[in-house]
Amino acid sequence: MHPRHAVVLLLLCLAVGEAQAQFAMSAGIEYFSWTEDTQPISVKERGPLLTFGLSYTQLKERGFLFAYQGKFYTGNVDYNGAYLYAPNVPVSGTSTYTGTWQEGQLRYRLRGGLDLLGALGVDVWERQLSTTQKEDYQVAYLRLGVESSPSVRKGWLFGAGVKYPVYTRENAYFTDFGYDNNPTLSPGKELSGFANVGYRFGKNWALIGYLDSFRFSKSNEVTLTVGGTPQATAYQPASDMYVVGVKVEYQF
Repeated sequence: MHPRHAVVLLLLCLAVGEAQAQFAMSAGIEYFSWTEDTQPISVKERGPLLTFGLSYTQLKERGFLFAYQGKFYTGNVDYNGAYLYAPNVPVSGTSTYTGTWQEGQLRYRLRGGLDLLGALGVDVWERQLSTTQKEDYQVAYLRLGVESSPSVRKGWLFGAGVKYPVYTRENAYFTDFGYDNNPTLSPGKELSGFANVGYRFGKNWALIGYLDSFRFSKSNEVTLTVGGTPQATAYQPASDMYVVGVKVEYQF
């Protein structure tokens, strides 16, 4: 599924919502981890990202309802790996991440405020590895799980489930390295998980901790050319990403 199709679905979810709705905004910090299965030296990126989020949920006691969540994130993380064309030479530095995910949700609310969750989302980010090397990712994904209702007025919040990318695209900007073509990479799709736990202190404020992740297997291999002549083969190695974060949420 192309990300623009997912965006259209998000807008439709909001358009058909009831007049009564619950909105929330949040801010927080998360520990980011990215690992690539490269040999002989694995690429590892670790560090903090700042986050800002918005959400919308239909007010409904039971049955099907729509919801939306979105988050923006940015930060600099430590890079430890090797040079692209000298994989035996270790190198360290800083990578900059900037991105956003937007998600439409279909929930079924059971008695007692427990929600069965199905969600379709798009996660788009830029990974700036150096002044001359960057990558853009576009990932559409599905989430399935169980969560406590966002409309809980006071008490514990929790949720858990699985996440699966249904569309992946990576732009590695090969022309910046002197090649005359820039083929698209498509990292392989693997199942991962998510979980959250928090406490709402009253009608407005909540503190929530969470774990989120992606897992990608090795991408397709592409041929890079110079002057129309094949010069190299490239691919994105198997990669794992997870974040552990905490956020303060204000509901109104």
